[in-house]
Amino acid sequence: MAWARRTNGALTAAERRRLVAAIVAGQWDYLLGRTKLLLGHVPAGAAAVDVAAFSAPDTALAREAEAACEEQPAWMVRHSYRTWLFGGMLAALDRVRLDDEQFYCAALLHDHGIATTVPGQDFTLRSADRVLACVARAGADGSVGELIADAVCVHTTPGVTVERDGAVGCYVQAGAMVDGGLRLADIAPRNREAVLARHPRGAGFKDELASTIAREARAVPAGRFALLSKLGFRLLIRLAPLRD
Repeated sequence: MAWARRTNGALTAAERRRLVAAIVAGQWDYLLGRTKLLLGHVPAGAAAVDVAAFSAPDTALAREAEAACEEQPAWMVRHSYRTWLFGGMLAALDRVRLDDEQFYCAALLHDHGIATTVPGQDFTLRSADRVLACVARAGADGSVGELIADAVCVHTTPGVTVERDGAVGCYVQAGAMVDGGLRLADIAPRNREAVLARHPRGAGFKDELASTIAREARAVPAGRFALLSKLGFRLLIRLAPLRD
């Protein structure tokens, strides 16, 4: 979040070069994942994960995040809940421990700021500010808000790692990108169908998401979504194997 506040999301030339390398590596991972999906390969551990075991935290902060989530367009609300469930299952498969409350709130609010664009300001800053407002209303510890806000701000950065960027931000990104087809093969089909039945993508989801990303890229031409768009991110969304 400190980086986003300092730069408004504008990348330096060195940062852009580093992220381009991470995007290329991610595209290779995407192709491998699509091959696994076509061949029906599912990791053995994926079958042991049961999406029915995931439940929302019963805390004042979680309830504030749910209320704030409902401020978003309906398609984005459903994407946010899918991000929580898909990301949680991927973390379980990878044996990565997540803080349930922090991850839930970050997943529900990670895209909150993108519903409206602000020229020259990365949308994750507005998402982070909404997180911090929820924390204040819930009377939660400010340090918790900082951790969630950091996760929200980092989730659009290609090449994130748990060690460097934290588990919450990494799995918000991973869960969100299942809607784009990444790591879809790492989720058992029964779990995938259960999530889509509970929080359907809905007609026009791909168009809505691609259009929203395009608006953000125009608003922040030196930002991460602009770079991702130049390197095929919106095409990846449209080619995602999940149906709307």
